[in-house]
Amino acid sequence: MRHRISGRHLGRDTNQRHSLYRTQLRSLFTYGYIKTTVAKAKSIVPLAEKIAAAAVKADLNSRRYIFTFFQDRNVVNNIVTAFSATFPGKTSNFTQLNNVKFRYGDNALIVKLSFVKEVNTIPVVKEKVKKEDKKTVKKAAKKEVKKEVKKVVKKVPAKKKAVAKKESK
Repeated sequence: MRHRISGRHLGRDTNQRHSLYRTQLRSLFTYGYIKTTVAKAKSIVPLAEKIAAAAVKADLNSRRYIFTFFQDRNVVNNIVTAFSATFPGKTSNFTQLNNVKFRYGDNALIVKLSFVKEVNTIPVVKEKVKKEDKKTVKKAAKKEVKKEVKKVVKKVPAKKKAVAKKESK
């Protein structure tokens, strides 16, 4: 019987579960949405709501609370400014769940956890790398690997083969 046992354990111990929550919350507040299973999304929603409500308050205690999840002052400042501008005076109902698909393999329901309004908290900068640059980097990496292999081969002494002589009678 499951008396006095609350919350979802998600098949993990405490440390793994908390690190999962942190990574998913960071992705949610970075990109504005995540796609995950229903159980994980439902376990993250209360934390996301509390963080969003604290970000709208924008006082020192709320910034410290948000800092416990993200450990980066710049991220906390970006979240607070974005949420206080997007949701002024709102205290709850920041997130929504939308069904996306059933996962192929185990038929688990995948949902999209997102905010009610679009929030650009952290600008994600992706540098475009030209195809030529990728090729030169790959070639240089292959040359370095070959040099390392040659050094290792030279350092290893060659084993002498024992030749067994057959005696004829």
